Amino acid sequence: SVYVVFKQSTDLNAIDLKVQEERHLRMLEGNSEFFNPWQYRIFSTYAVEYFYQSVHAVSDKITRTHAFLAFRVGQNILILLMLHVYLMALGIRNPWLIMLGLIVTGFCMATSVFKSDLSFNTYFDILFYLVAGWLIIKEKLIWIIPLTGLSALNRETSLLIPFMAIAPFVPYAIKQVPKRTLLIVASSLILFVVVFISVRMHYGYQPAKGIHGMSSFMDYLKFNLTFFRLYPELMGTLTFLPVVVILFFKHLPILLKQWFWLICPAWFAIHLAYSTAVETRLFLVPQVLIFIPAFLWLIENWYDSKTQAAQD
Repeated sequence: SVYVVFKQSTDLNAIDLKVQEERHLRMLEGNSEFFNPWQYRIFSTYAVEYFYQSVHAVSDKITRTHAFLAFRVGQNILILLMLHVYLMALGIRNPWLIMLGLIVTGFCMATSVFKSDLSFNTYFDILFYLVAGWLIIKEKLIWIIPLTGLSALNRETSLLIPFMAIAPFVPYAIKQVPKRTLLIVASSLILFVVVFISVRMHYGYQPAKGIHGMSSFMDYLKFNLTFFRLYPELMGTLTFLPVVVILFFKHLPILLKQWFWLICPAWFAIHLAYSTAVETRLFLVPQVLIFIPAFLWLIENWYDSKTQAAQD
């Protein structure tokens, strides 16, 4: 966790900490640099600010930069702890494989620094998706409703969280989805829409505009596909894991298969067509939620199969 923060705060390709503090203050003022969507992602902004105000009250020598770095370390620790719990819930028991998953996750976060600040909302997104996965596996679905509300305040990409609860039923047994599950999903989606609209009404709506004045899907898509640096940066973040997972996709458990189809195609398409994809931290959600766990599951399943064959 500490090394990841070190990379994100000192790497020459990352955003300077002073610039990050300026952007943070503009968010608090309601005048964010890239207003849509940055200004609407308020959960992480106020969480960090409240943390700073709390520790600054204890010691006025603590600056916002100090608070930012400490908060980010804590955020990393929470992600790794939640990933450990999530992997266990998926049935991955080998402690060495779980340790490998945590190390790979740290590596992926440390290599996702191009034009990146500490990106608190992105990393909360990872955390919220991991929590959602764990809640669904453990059949604690009612908690998806408040989780959706919090995640909607954090980042609009959390829209897929409610759908994760019904994805395992599609397309094999969609008619068998329990009414309680449908009610929870519907309530979560309604809450998401209410939060989504309310935040935009509060701050006022402005059309989205990216770097170089990009605004349309074709602008972003052309920029992303022709910006060569995207490809090595994406390789540094995702490594070879997506290729391995796709090659052995049929061996995965149904839950990971369905979450793959729910999240990965839409995630990659939207971020290639409506974001600056070279900022590859944007792809950490599918990496941490699906590709890394799927890779570990394949290894453990292969090892168990070999062990069973040897015993027979």
